[in-house]
Amino acid sequence: MSDITRTQTERDEIRDWSDALADQAEAGMLTPIPGSSVYAEEDAPAMTDNDLLAIFAGRPRQELRQTTKKTWRIRTTEQLDAWAAAGAREEHINMSALIRKAVAEYLGNHHKTAQSA
Repeated sequence: MSDITRTQTERDEIRDWSDALADQAEAGMLTPIPGSSVYAEEDAPAMTDNDLLAIFAGRPRQELRQTTKKTWRIRTTEQLDAWAAAGAREEHINMSALIRKAVAEYLGNHHKTAQSA
């Protein structure tokens, strides 16, 4: 429903609700929903564009997807799996995004003549 079709009363209620929510946030009264992730503490520096790109790197955008999709099945040690999982959590990305990022960085540094994706 667009704002054009809302009554004045509805618009006033939405504005009041939004103002109350903003007041609660500024007063520190809002807490994360159990099970959700908190990416930074209140006094942490603002996220950079690269931080945001890493968070949303989990899957390529629909328009950038290639016609074929490859799934890699790999074997690893429990130690490397735990290390990768910790790295993914630290960067707030999933394991697939971390692995794609790591492989791209490795290939970019060690195989510069290989065709980039």
